[in-house]
Amino acid sequence: MRSSRLLRRPPGLPRPATKEERTAFYAARIAIATRKYEADLAEEAAVATAARAELAAVATADRAEQAAVLAADRAEQAAVLAADRAEGKADLDADRASAAAFSDGIIAVAKGGIDRARASAEFVQKGATAIFALYTGALTLAFSVTDNPLPARGILPSLFLGFAILLATAYLAFLTRGNKVKDPADAAGTPQAQLNRTRTFVEWTNTSVLHRAPLLRCAVVALGIGVVSLPAPFLTPPSHQTVASIVCAAGQEKDPTTGVCLAAWPAVPTGTAADAALRQKLYEAQLAEVTASRAAARSGATAAPDDTAWVVGAAGVGLLLIFLPLLLAAVGLKRPGRMSFGGIPISFINE
Repeated sequence: MRSSRLLRRPPGLPRPATKEERTAFYAARIAIATRKYEADLAEEAAVATAARAELAAVATADRAEQAAVLAADRAEQAAVLAADRAEGKADLDADRASAAAFSDGIIAVAKGGIDRARASAEFVQKGATAIFALYTGALTLAFSVTDNPLPARGILPSLFLGFAILLATAYLAFLTRGNKVKDPADAAGTPQAQLNRTRTFVEWTNTSVLHRAPLLRCAVVALGIGVVSLPAPFLTPPSHQTVASIVCAAGQEKDPTTGVCLAAWPAVPTGTAADAALRQKLYEAQLAEVTASRAAARSGATAAPDDTAWVVGAAGVGLLLIFLPLLLAAVGLKRPGRMSFGGIPISFINE
């Protein structure tokens, strides 16, 4: 339709007269219509190209915006992940450092347990030796062989202190084979392996410290009983009789101080003047005899009583108490329970 209008002759123009003019006229018109059509096509193509360019620009901008948002999201996720990894690594490093410090502390305490046990035994040795020396000096000042002999009960402190020294020395010097310690158990990770090695080390030190521990316990008990029994030679054992419970025979008098029965004083002999001198000698002899009898009775009452049975009984009870820890250890009752932390026994801290 557009081409038909372009080929029509515009009004006011002369009509071509000849065939050649008409041919030239229509050729010119066709050329003009062709250029016009091409211009329209070019304009439409330009419009379409501009629209496509605009759409492409919008799409490019959208893609750029989406890419920027995606890159920002990825950067944010990477930052969060990096922060989480840094925090996790810091926590892991702190946990490993804490576990290492814990194991080092346990190992240090376990190693010190051997020295503390030896120091305890040496303390018992030195303490018992010093107390025994002071006790011997006190006995030298208080008793003598002739005038004031040492009673049998004076041997008790020396006996118990001697056992304390002997048992503490046995703990230090009497070497015996200890129990076998198992190798560290296998572990899945480093912290568990470290804990297993620490546990094995603690068990090994406990074996060394506690293997002869009953001897040291016995030494401590012996030292305590020895200290408690120090006043024994300076005390009088209780008597089975009291002054009020003693009954004297007829013709005897009871001494109010000692409670012993004393012979009565003799009566004055009667007679005549002829035997006055004889009666006087008889009376003097009777007085001397009664005086000697009364002095002997009082001397026997004030003399030290026989405390052999008391000493033997006290010594037996003391020895039973001393060796009670050893007896309990022999029957397996030495440790009713063992404390632990994280599977690590800490008996070396308490024992």
